[in-house]
Amino acid sequence: MRRAALLACALVAAAAAGGARADGDPASDMLVVQNVFLPYEASSHAAVAGLTKEVASAYAAGDRVKVALVATRVDLGAIPSLFDKPVQYATFLGRELAGFYIGPLLVVMPSGYGIYDGGRSTAAEQGVLTRLAPPGSAKPDTLAAAAANAVAQLLQAGALRSKDILPPYVQALLAKTAGGRVTVQYYLSDDSGKASATITVERAGHALQRTQVPEHATSILHPETERLTLPAGVSPAGIRVCVGAADPTGNHAVSCKKVGR
Repeated sequence: MRRAALLACALVAAAAAGGARADGDPASDMLVVQNVFLPYEASSHAAVAGLTKEVASAYAAGDRVKVALVATRVDLGAIPSLFDKPVQYATFLGRELAGFYIGPLLVVMPSGYGIYDGGRSTAAEQGVLTRLAPPGSAKPDTLAAAAANAVAQLLQAGALRSKDILPPYVQALLAKTAGGRVTVQYYLSDDSGKASATITVERAGHALQRTQVPEHATSILHPETERLTLPAGVSPAGIRVCVGAADPTGNHAVSCKKVGR
């Protein structure tokens, strides 16, 4: 239930990013639906592209990382006291995100870097970050460049390797029948950025039809839709659709929905 509530808040925040700035902790909303949180003051396209590219490289290598850039107290919403305390804020933010993401979380502030990984040891990451000079500036482009370099260094050192322990998020939104076909719409996402799904049409625990959705990139912002054909002569009465999700590590989750017309 908490994950569903967080998702609802995140979708609202993503649809109205300006409103998210007034939240208690803006980054905790935005990082549910994306991997980089940017300062209120706009960064240049080139700076954002450079950071986004480095973060994407980490995921392409099978690692994970989320990054929060905090230029001023405004970026911390209702908790300005944590400004220029990147270590403390990384811990706070990581705990806020735990329902959707447990993995390396990098915070970059003018004074330096903070890292958190679900309460697990960050000695490897700290060994890399302590060798990096603090950004020393609140300019968004400077923070973005420093973050991109930090991610690149962490990836090169193998310091972003972190066991994925969180199951995928899956929620069946609707299931309906028409013309002998069953349509199901569902949310699917994982903190690795990809997942697979098994869609099963069943009645009283007996599978009537099943289809596999191969591993693919997922986004919590865009529901997915699948259509299955019922076997000839099968009545749609009393059936439901279950969406089973699996991430690359093998963590599983399932969500079911009764079929309506």
